[in-house]
Amino acid sequence: MKIRIPLIAKLTFATSLILLVFMGVLDNINLKNFRKVMVDYAVSNAEEVADVISQSAYDAMMKNDKTSLYHMIGRIAESKNIEHIRLIGQTGKVVFSSKSEEIGSVIGKHADECITCHKSLSPIASEASMNRSRIISTRSGKETLGFTKAIYNQPACFTAPCHFHDKDNKVLGLLDISISLEMLRQKSHEYRLEFILLTCLLLVVIGTLVTIMTNYLVDIPVQRLVRHSALVASGNLDSRVPVTSRDELGELSESVNLMTESLGRADRELKGWADSLESKVEERSLEIMHMEKQLRRSDKLASLGTLAAGVAHEINNPLTGILLYASILNSDKRLDPALLPDVERVISETERCAGIVKNLLEFSRESLPLKEVITLDTLLDEVVALFHNQPDFENIDIIKKYGSELSRISVDPNQIRQVLMNLVINAGHAMPEGGFLEISTYRSADGKYVCAGLKDSGEGIPEENLSRIFDPFYTTKSEGTGLGLAISYGIIENHGGKIEVKSNVGKGTIFTVMLPVSG
Repeated sequence: MKIRIPLIAKLTFATSLILLVFMGVLDNINLKNFRKVMVDYAVSNAEEVADVISQSAYDAMMKNDKTSLYHMIGRIAESKNIEHIRLIGQTGKVVFSSKSEEIGSVIGKHADECITCHKSLSPIASEASMNRSRIISTRSGKETLGFTKAIYNQPACFTAPCHFHDKDNKVLGLLDISISLEMLRQKSHEYRLEFILLTCLLLVVIGTLVTIMTNYLVDIPVQRLVRHSALVASGNLDSRVPVTSRDELGELSESVNLMTESLGRADRELKGWADSLESKVEERSLEIMHMEKQLRRSDKLASLGTLAAGVAHEINNPLTGILLYASILNSDKRLDPALLPDVERVISETERCAGIVKNLLEFSRESLPLKEVITLDTLLDEVVALFHNQPDFENIDIIKKYGSELSRISVDPNQIRQVLMNLVINAGHAMPEGGFLEISTYRSADGKYVCAGLKDSGEGIPEENLSRIFDPFYTTKSEGTGLGLAISYGIIENHGGKIEVKSNVGKGTIFTVMLPVSG
């Protein structure tokens, strides 16, 4: 299991670590500077003490009063921070020391007290104060500052009547002072402890402030972005990130909002395309099914047309002979009057068969339409005028609803008139008790067709029969050949149009004839 470390914790830790390293380096630099200042201060104090003792030594030598000089040096050596004070002669012999056991001992030129001036073959008469100081560490770990000052041979020393030194001697002796640096070490420790405490306090304060500011400026905006990403991942593309700043995180929030908006727009487009594609696929499937249905019907019509033509030609000649001889027999005066009704019945049925043969020939004949440019309204008016006085249409109201400014069509008027008459006759047969026939004309939605709708209030056609009504020889009437709608279907197809039917049992039927607009 992976441990999740918050971003604010990482930033706080990194900031604290950087501050800790920086404060550590600063502590070392400050401690070194503090130690240097304290050593310089100690050297300055040692030099002041050496000046006092040197001047006192000069006065004492002028008075030849060594006792008071040694007494004064001893009193100064009793100071808390002074370890010891020594007077060293020209030969390196300790003339006086605050530590009595050192008196009389001899110090060589290479000792720490003398090496500063005797580091070359020719002794240096004078040296800077810092170069005449040294830090000595004892075995117990204590540090002391050693400071040496030369006692020079002044003119008063070799011109006085009681002079003891020759004027060629530049240095008469050496004053060596050892000052304890224990107080310096203690002050350094105190300073370091104060600095460490101050560093810890600053780390706590800065860490708290960094945590608060990081939480407000970084963590809260980042958490908003994380929550927004989770919402987008779950599918909520309407979510938006509040923009509360004008910095990089604010720009990132705006970019995320723009990205989310683009994703939402793309998602809506994809859904729209999916819905549109689904509807188009469904629409295309229906068109293909309709085309397949039309192809099957066309194949069936072609096959039946060929069969009908052959049957019609074979039957037509015998029927003509029967009708001819029956007519001769009917007009023969030698015929028994009792047989006259039978002969007339033979003539009637033969003529009926001849009519069927004629329809078969029309069905099988693929005659090319002789087209004229005309309006559909004109053809409908001519057809309606033929049925106004017909007995079958006495109880049927014919309602005309023609569209305005319909385009003209290029059709064979006789053939289209035959189709419309056939549809009107069928509508009349569907309403034996009367009703209404509504005839309307309009332009199709795509503007490619001029349409004629014939809506009757008849008994309707059952659903299972709708797919067969354009088949040859199929009829629901007791009388009829079942060729009327099949012939009408072929005529409309030859004109590049369509014929459709919708029906509800008990409510009526709507036939729609669609003919292409004339180019």
